[in-house]
Amino acid sequence: MPNVAPEKTALVVEDEMLFRLEVRDLLEAEGYAVVEAGSAAQALARLDDSMSLMVTDIRMPGAMDGLALVREVARRRPDLAVVVVSAQVTPKPEELPAGIPFVGRPFLESSLRAAMRDAVSDRGTTPP
Repeated sequence: MPNVAPEKTALVVEDEMLFRLEVRDLLEAEGYAVVEAGSAAQALARLDDSMSLMVTDIRMPGAMDGLALVREVARRRPDLAVVVVSAQVTPKPEELPAGIPFVGRPFLESSLRAAMRDAVSDRGTTPP
């Protein structure tokens, strides 16, 4: 099989290295190039127009948690598909912008894949 560069890029925001690697592997299997960040501040510094999806945890180090990150990203990039995950916090519906799915951890890969596809579909971008 020829080595073809991914046509889509995802940002994974997670301070726990093992979980970040798990999500990265899943995204790469879905055809994404992956950019990683360990905090909201890193994520905002790395966010660019090439990204079509962001998967973020809620609890992270630093002044901004994942919910605040999601609100800021929605302001900057309303076209960006976002999925929120957490093992420790379940957000109230009003805490997330409309159309942003939440997946509790631990999760089945199929649940995360479905949430990613829903988020991308809601933003009007169909994955290849």
